Amino acid sequence: MWLTASAGVATGAASDSLPTRPLGRTGFSTSILGLGAQRLGEPIASDADMDRVVAEAVDAGLNYIDTAPTYGLSQERLGHALKGRRDRVFLVTKVQTLARGDVLMQIRDSLRKLGTDHLDCVHIHNLSRDDRYPSLDFALSSEGTLGGLLEAKRLGLTRFIGCTSHFRAGRILPALATGEFDLVMCTLNNVERHIYNFEETVLPECRKRGIGVIAMKVLGGPVQGPGARLQSPRAYETTLRYVWSLPGVSVAILGLRSPAELKQALAAARAFKPFSETEMSAAIEMGRPVARDWGTLRGPVA
Repeated sequence: MWLTASAGVATGAASDSLPTRPLGRTGFSTSILGLGAQRLGEPIASDADMDRVVAEAVDAGLNYIDTAPTYGLSQERLGHALKGRRDRVFLVTKVQTLARGDVLMQIRDSLRKLGTDHLDCVHIHNLSRDDRYPSLDFALSSEGTLGGLLEAKRLGLTRFIGCTSHFRAGRILPALATGEFDLVMCTLNNVERHIYNFEETVLPECRKRGIGVIAMKVLGGPVQGPGARLQSPRAYETTLRYVWSLPGVSVAILGLRSPAELKQALAAARAFKPFSETEMSAAIEMGRPVARDWGTLRGPVA
């Protein structure tokens, strides 16, 4: 079973409930704040950390959770934390392989670790990496990654199919053109708009096709090291409001590692008010000089 939350969109009115939005054409209404479970899979974290953050998040109305096999112990810990709560969340993991058969093996392993009989979505993990997917044609063929995901969907192992992209925004456009992808997760913040610019490359295509968009790296996400780049109170509020104000964005995931970080994120989501055109322009300009300092931190633009 999976949860169908009540329909709604973020209105800007602060309340105890989290604003929700349609998740593309999936029929699911997602909280605008999602949990990225990568950091809770690291050795420095624990089962107790995961249990507490997940329990408090779900009880607060957060209903979108993202993980991956490469996130340390994230899947195992998440499986434990979601006992009794699985039907209250849209649960997403990833695969990274070119081989159709390996896709099914990876998904079944994830199902075992997560303690569930199905995923709500499985992403191709960072389709923009040409070292991982040197031939997009093969990756998107019936014998490649997409073929494996379509078979997993036919078998009921996943309900929906997606892909993620950290850089090279244009490289995922052929995937969207197949018509088989329901969700896209990509790098979005007011700084990296000036570097990778998914906003003007990928988001229009997603809106046209009814593909749900999940924002990641919203706080500048660490490439290496423990902390996000956009941590100051002003930068934190600006980038979250920026992402939630982008047309077509359904949910922003944050790598929350503690109840304190969760509390801060929940407060921002509950208080969200869409940017005016003037505020949006100011946020974009605020990110421009920072982008020059960051450079192509995740990988090439094209």
